[in-house]
Amino acid sequence: MFTAERLARLKEIEAWHFWFHGRRILVNELMSRESIQRHPLHLEIGCGTGRTAKEMTERGHRVVAVDLRPEGLEAVRRANPSAILVRADATSLPFRRESFDLVTALDVLEHVDDSAALAELRAVIRPTGRLILSVPAMPWLWSARDVEAGHMRRYTPKLLRAALMRAHLGIVALRYYQFVLFPLVVASRVLGKGSRGRKLRDREEMRIPVLNRILGWVNSTEAVVAARVSLPWGSSLVAVCRPA
Repeated sequence: MFTAERLARLKEIEAWHFWFHGRRILVNELMSRESIQRHPLHLEIGCGTGRTAKEMTERGHRVVAVDLRPEGLEAVRRANPSAILVRADATSLPFRRESFDLVTALDVLEHVDDSAALAELRAVIRPTGRLILSVPAMPWLWSARDVEAGHMRRYTPKLLRAALMRAHLGIVALRYYQFVLFPLVVASRVLGKGSRGRKLRDREEMRIPVLNRILGWVNSTEAVVAARVSLPWGSSLVAVCRPA
């Protein structure tokens, strides 16, 4: 189960951790390549720590932030008082059809019934709008960390593509993320089995500035490349979709 304590911890590390930094760059690069209007009405699903909603508001987006957990909505309220907050489940959204220019669901689908959630997301996107999402990749990487995070699944490109097609979403781009550091992820999952898992996770989340800068540079460089070309593997998948 994804606990309130874990959400608080993620809020602490999201500001500086190399993984989140690289994902933000990749999402921003993909967003910049799309023809999204200047001040889009942006629906963020699973607003979590509030950081994405704050950054999107600073980019000029009008943000509607959705989360089922009150802690997530409170985090958005503190970080971005101008955002519209809605407590709702991703599988049952209280919005009119074709309401939003942009929808983001970053590491959300793996927590819910993805068929129901994607159908809802498809319904609220305008015909010219875009959906940007990320999910954990490689089912064989499944570990206690997925269980602790409340994941229901990890994806292959084939599985994600099939889910998007069932929801009548066209794929503009489908990319792996964390290609260069993938061997470290594999080693972490192999070494982190059993009782060692949490200790290893906590060690990975320790702030070591020099190491974090180096890994951040690697991920940031890869993110710029990944927005333009398909990499052969990675520990996450990021997709840009449009109504089909």
